[in-house]
Amino acid sequence: MVYFASVGLVAGVVCCLFVVGVDGQPESVYTVPGPFPTSLYSLYYNNPTATTAQPQPVISDPVTHKVFPLSLTDPDNIPQSDTVDPHPLPPTASPSQILQQAITQIQSIAANPAFGNNQCARCQASLEVAKFVALSAPDQGPNLAVSLCEHFDYSSTCAANYGPLALGPVFTQVVAYADVGGYDGQLICGEFLGLCSVPSTLPLNLTGWFSKPKPNPLPPPKKPTGERLKVLHISDLHIDPRYANRAEANCTSGLCCRENSYNSESPHTPLLPAPRFGYFLCDAPYALIAAVLEAIPPLTGSEATGFNFTLFTGDMLAHDPDYQQSRAYNEYSERMLGPGPVYVTLGNHDSYPTDLAAPLSMGGELGQQFSWLYDHDYSRAHYAAYMVKRADGLRIISLNTNLCKLFKVFIGSNYFNYINASHPDTSGMMRFLTDELQAAEDAGDRAWIIGHVPSGWDGTNGLYNPTDLCSVDRYTPHVIANIFWGHMHEDELSVSVSFFFPTRPGSACSSLRDRFFIPTTGRT
Repeated sequence: MVYFASVGLVAGVVCCLFVVGVDGQPESVYTVPGPFPTSLYSLYYNNPTATTAQPQPVISDPVTHKVFPLSLTDPDNIPQSDTVDPHPLPPTASPSQILQQAITQIQSIAANPAFGNNQCARCQASLEVAKFVALSAPDQGPNLAVSLCEHFDYSSTCAANYGPLALGPVFTQVVAYADVGGYDGQLICGEFLGLCSVPSTLPLNLTGWFSKPKPNPLPPPKKPTGERLKVLHISDLHIDPRYANRAEANCTSGLCCRENSYNSESPHTPLLPAPRFGYFLCDAPYALIAAVLEAIPPLTGSEATGFNFTLFTGDMLAHDPDYQQSRAYNEYSERMLGPGPVYVTLGNHDSYPTDLAAPLSMGGELGQQFSWLYDHDYSRAHYAAYMVKRADGLRIISLNTNLCKLFKVFIGSNYFNYINASHPDTSGMMRFLTDELQAAEDAGDRAWIIGHVPSGWDGTNGLYNPTDLCSVDRYTPHVIANIFWGHMHEDELSVSVSFFFPTRPGSACSSLRDRFFIPTTGRT
């Protein structure tokens, strides 16, 4: 209902205004009329003369002539949010704009005096910026890595090492999935960049990890058959299909015994031409590997009998930089061992890029991105590990130790291990190992474990939240008969030491670094 204004006024005194002079006498008096002066507006939404509510005049814009609705000022229905007016946001940035903004922001973080001397906080704040790029413009992640590498002078080969055809996509995945503001970020900034203190190893809670307690007393061993098995253990052949006879063998540039290798003292003429059967500073040529394989039968007395089976504990490939490798080159080199019962584990140089293995827990295609390594193997479904039960009852369990390896300068890293690093078994490999050992115990079988990198081999390389020694302690000596590693290029004996505290929760075994090594014959 719209009310029209009346021309008449009803007299009445509501209140009085006084202006008092210096002598206390009133100088003037105005008496306010009772009714609202309806002549101020021509139209009203309510009765303007009513004294129970304030008048609601009908007002219009003098330019657009738009009439403002009662809902704007209705005292009984005050709006809670404005759904009519625009609330502008900045335009969506293009991937290249996101990249440039990220570079600028990280440079600002590096120069911001508010961080003081806290380089760790700067590092993790920068990782947060990188994480945003990885999630919103993942194709720009490698470009960000190269730009920051060059800006902070981290390397002289930034594009080759961290570009889109090298580790750039890997770093992009890691910062996208890692908790860069928490434990993962501190570990990255500590281990990889040296800008944070390395976070402490978290307490290991084994409650519910083992389905059964360790038998006490241990079950008696099966009666031996008296038959002796001949087993050949080979590791770290590092075959170089690109080996060039008479190339520089004593090089000062990259991988020696290659056509592009040279010694800085004689760049154009080799000082030590590469021999046909290899040299100490080079990876192995085909001639050397063939000679080794030919020599094994007569040296071991197995010309007539052969071997019951062979263990190969990883690293078939040469030490090529990632930008000179490919999947096809990897698969070509892996064909050397040939047919026969050969049980293989992956080495850090058997993947492309080198050292890497993504945990299946990443999910989707990213969780399966290294499944091509198992395309020629029945074990593909296990991804991180597999088990074979031989006809003689021996179980062989192969582990992908790349899933247990962190960064070390000049050694390499599985950068995917920085994702969810506070979890002791992100890959699920230790769960698989424990379940297989439990199945072996239940069946009364013995097991051999094979892997490439010895767990915590030098006290600095293993993950910080381990479980593997727990499984070793739980299933030794009645299930695990032996563990075979590679990687070290040495003959040695490794003794695992477990410290068991039955009354201390979460402290059921030692860390990966409780190791003693006894070298026997030196380098091989």
